[in-house]
Amino acid sequence: MARISWLALSYNLPINPSKARVYTWRKLRELGAEYLRQGVALLPNTAQSNQQLTLLAQKIRQMGGEASLLEMRFLDPHAEQEMAARFEKQSQDAYEELLEDCAATVLRLKKLGNPPTAKETEAIRRMVKRYCHVRARDYFRAYTGAQEVQDGLDELVESVRSVAADVGKQLRGLLDG
Repeated sequence: MARISWLALSYNLPINPSKARVYTWRKLRELGAEYLRQGVALLPNTAQSNQQLTLLAQKIRQMGGEASLLEMRFLDPHAEQEMAARFEKQSQDAYEELLEDCAATVLRLKKLGNPPTAKETEAIRRMVKRYCHVRARDYFRAYTGAQEVQDGLDELVESVRSVAADVGKQLRGLLDG
């Protein structure tokens, strides 16, 4: 494994109000950060990670906390591999959950043969959005099932397109008839 450059956000927030700590925790979770230890969150050093953590550090300071953004490298290759494995596991779990959701939705749409309801359409939109989010956080591209998820989403889109085309033809027939 090639050595990785990491970004470390070291921060400290006042205990009260807890809103600032919760916001920071949620934001780091959204970014896919892993904790090196309490108050020190890591992300692989990318331009996007740098921008996101810089903005978060500014927000932490605005909320009355302290924040430092550091570039770092692990000296122990084993510790670095363990950290990378945590990121890979995070991506794998998210991809597998998406794959299950995709398969269930495709099956449901094929079974019904009707156009998706507004609720189903919203669920599909959220699923595609989740995929884009997971893919953006998949820093090491180690999960081989990522293509399977993409294929599942492609199948889902084609199922919706097919059902919509059939309904469109039926409606056109009614209007023309």
